[in-house]
Amino acid sequence: RDAQCDFPGGLFSLELKGGKNAAFDFLRNVRIARNAVSLGGVETLTCHPKTTTHSPLSAQEMETAGVTDGLVRVSVGVEDWRDLLEDFQRALDRV
Repeated sequence: RDAQCDFPGGLFSLELKGGKNAAFDFLRNVRIARNAVSLGGVETLTCHPKTTTHSPLSAQEMETAGVTDGLVRVSVGVEDWRDLLEDFQRALDRV
């Protein structure tokens, strides 16, 4: 079998209590994942949709789509999941 990766990646969202401040605290404190607007790289990437990808939407459109101040999107890359779990836990502990 010729495959680039052994396991699929994933995309998930976190809703952080504390709104935009909590979301930005989390994004500042992750060390492995990189903050980016595009979630299409091989590395783990994070973004704050309300101020990046979804910023052109109206307030009503954001509300309908579930885009809140505390929302963070994560696109999981090729890093070891245990390293990512540790990284995210450390960042969440600082929020």
